[in-house]
Amino acid sequence: MRTKSWQEILGKRKTAAQSVKQVKNFNQFLPVMKGRCFSIVFLLGLHTVMLERFHVIVPDYPIIVTVGDDVVLDCQLVPDISLDNLEVRWFTSDSAFPVHLYTGGQDRPDVQDKAYEGRTELFKDELPRGNASLKLKKIKASDEGRYTCFIDSGTYRDEAVMNLKVEGFGHRPWVHLEENNKEGLRVVCKSDGWYPEPEIWWEDGNGQVLTTQSETEFIKDSRGLIAVQSHIDITSDSVNKFSCFMQSQVLSKKREAHLQISDEFFPKVNVVNAWLVIFWVVAGLVITAAAVDLMVHRKEDKKIKELQLFCTLEGYNEVEINYVSVILDVETANPELEVSEDLKSVRNTWTKRSLPDTEKRFMYWSCRCVLGSEGFTSGRHYWEVEVEGNRWWSLGVAAESVNRKDRVDRSPENGFWTIERDYYDQFYINSSPRSRLPDDQIPGKVGIYLSYESGTVSFYDADTKSQLHTFTGNKFTEKLYPFFFTFYLNECLRICSEASGLSHHQ
Repeated sequence: MRTKSWQEILGKRKTAAQSVKQVKNFNQFLPVMKGRCFSIVFLLGLHTVMLERFHVIVPDYPIIVTVGDDVVLDCQLVPDISLDNLEVRWFTSDSAFPVHLYTGGQDRPDVQDKAYEGRTELFKDELPRGNASLKLKKIKASDEGRYTCFIDSGTYRDEAVMNLKVEGFGHRPWVHLEENNKEGLRVVCKSDGWYPEPEIWWEDGNGQVLTTQSETEFIKDSRGLIAVQSHIDITSDSVNKFSCFMQSQVLSKKREAHLQISDEFFPKVNVVNAWLVIFWVVAGLVITAAAVDLMVHRKEDKKIKELQLFCTLEGYNEVEINYVSVILDVETANPELEVSEDLKSVRNTWTKRSLPDTEKRFMYWSCRCVLGSEGFTSGRHYWEVEVEGNRWWSLGVAAESVNRKDRVDRSPENGFWTIERDYYDQFYINSSPRSRLPDDQIPGKVGIYLSYESGTVSFYDADTKSQLHTFTGNKFTEKLYPFFFTFYLNECLRICSEASGLSHHQ
């Protein structure tokens, strides 16, 4: 065994001394290391808490939507952490139940407000990106209000409120004449489908505002929308042109309608006023008798005047016109049309019924047509049809031999003499080619006049007694039937029981 040299022993002692010194230095450093580890753990925990903090961001301006449309209520988390395992709750202050609740990774329709049942939806593909936006479908007037987007992670929560404003931009007003209780005339302006109540005003033909002379009524329907009816009573010294304006309070958009009153209405009133003046000044009892007689026969005289308007088309001074009590022929009706029990109205159901394909029936899917039950091979005939509220219709007469199985243009060349309002809210004469009528002349009630022998089919605004169009120069050789077409779901055409524009006169 080799004897260790002193140099080796001295070296090992030195190494051992260094090791002892290192251990002493580590023991001194250990408290520092413990403090630093605690700081690292604290910072990591604080970072985790900070990651769970978020802000809910929604638009700071009102969201405006039209009744019946869909809308997206935007809501976004910042930072865009995933919402898959968080609670997303939409609610309003008006209800104890949520508009929409998403929690535990699924929707909770069982706790949803019944008013929103089946009308709400989150964008599930966007939840991992912090998008909590809500799609609200088929907006109702009652949906207007303040909506809160609330997000809860379990350890942190935040919410934001946004304002939803609902508007109903109503249908174009229609203006017509009525008799008032004072034996005078009344200009009436109607429209529906508004929300909230529109601003309404009147102007005359000179641009003078007449609103202070008007009376206006607002009526809310079952959908929460508002129907408007306003009127002005007029006299013989009034101007004969009136304009009715309705403007949305939300969108600042307006609709308008105009009425030009025929001078035929005023001579009778002027005569009455003249006789009354002479009565007080000169004539006494003689003029009184004349005035009384004029008042008694005023309505009859008015009908005679109106009748003369029709007769001038053919150069007759006097003529008998038959007011037809039209009823519909259900055997001709397209299978998707529904004719009322009294055979006076028809609506489009968009549901095809199992009906026999007879020779008489219109079968092509887009030909939602029906004919009157009585056809004409001679004479002069007049009837009226209510079209107010119907946005796509066609009216007139059709030959017995028209094509009922395929789509054809409703023009004279194909056996149709018709006018039409279409889905673009445009007004047409169905000729070849089609010819536009002024859109502001679209009536609420259409009068149709057929003179078989003279080959004439005329159309009138039955309320204003104004002529819309006349087909002339035709040579009819076969039976003609009243013709009706309506396309939009549940929108009706109704045959009037009495004619406002014409009366049978012997």
